[in-house]
Amino acid sequence: MLSYILRLAFQYEESHEFRPNLLYISPDHLHQLRLEFDNSASLQTIVELLDMEVIITRDADHPHVGWVASARQLRAAS
Repeated sequence: MLSYILRLAFQYEESHEFRPNLLYISPDHLHQLRLEFDNSASLQTIVELLDMEVIITRDADHPHVGWVASARQLRAAS
């Protein structure tokens, strides 16, 4: 799961010329991801390692990545 997510992030960066900052996954995907960390990693640890916010939704049939400007980024740009 981790290698798949990293591949998604690299492909996104290659086509958009900036890194994604969102990861959409289902609860089942999160479970699989945590198993890769021996179930010891907290969600916060995973967020920090991936450097992406994680959105857990049952609608995510497959993990996918995206980008959104945060309020902090919008204030800094204006």
